Amino acid sequence: MKEEKECKDKTLLDVFKQGDRVSQICYDPNNGYKREYSGIIMRIEKHCMAVYWDIVNGKPVSNMHEVFTVFHEAEIFNGNENTSPIIKEEK
Repeated sequence: MKEEKECKDKTLLDVFKQGDRVSQICYDPNNGYKREYSGIIMRIEKHCMAVYWDIVNGKPVSNMHEVFTVFHEAEIFNGNENTSPIIKEEK
């Protein structure tokens, strides 16, 4: 029981670090289309982090409008109705 509480009490800094590669899936509820974004954590604080997205659906991109995105801790760990939680990619 204590292990569950410790897991829930982890902060972003316990799970991620600057330079980690992360991914997130974004869903379009209107047509069922999904995109998988992959990027690098450029800045991280206790309750938020900024990600530079450089790969979409496995292909490098250079012309995205929203290259940098800042996420709050709740969205990172839980996602929302249109996005998955952000996860650290395996090396």
